[in-house]
Amino acid sequence: MDVRTIVFVDGENLVFRFQDQLKAGRIAAPDVVHEPDCFVWHPQITRVSAFGLFRVCYYTSVVGSDERLTEIRQKLSAITYNATTTGLGTAITGQVVPLVFKKLQQSRKTRVVDIHLIIDVLKYAHLNAIELIYLVSGDGDYLPLVNEVMHQGKQVYIGALSSGLAMELRYSCDEFFDLDKFFFTREGGT
Repeated sequence: MDVRTIVFVDGENLVFRFQDQLKAGRIAAPDVVHEPDCFVWHPQITRVSAFGLFRVCYYTSVVGSDERLTEIRQKLSAITYNATTTGLGTAITGQVVPLVFKKLQQSRKTRVVDIHLIIDVLKYAHLNAIELIYLVSGDGDYLPLVNEVMHQGKQVYIGALSSGLAMELRYSCDEFFDLDKFFFTREGGT
């Protein structure tokens, strides 16, 4: 039986952690999609959890005009994901749902992304619309969210890059996925 799953990606956390590792000498895998300071994606994100996956929500923020926000939304929604349900072995495809917010100045992270992601996760969990939440972020600020969602009887998977990973997250979820092996080639270091 498939477990209804939504992937919630903290795109700000993911892109800045990815860029930190590039600066440290890592080499991006050839199938990484990267828009500097806006988003980063790898198709394996959704393949590690294909249990009734029905949506991927990608949260990020950008500096710039409304046209720039539209451009980033278009680029994100052009990214598709593939998953296979476990029950029937059927393939599921979909587009990434872009949740792009405007920020006034270039900074590493804004609270607006975290706030919207938290509200959405709690809403879906409370309404019993999903059984498994797959959070893509290494941000320790999400630990209370993870605890609350698990308290509501939901499964929580977390995927994150090693750079800046809050170790409490790694050990507080039902399953953890180290995304370094997808985003970087082995030749780029550890």
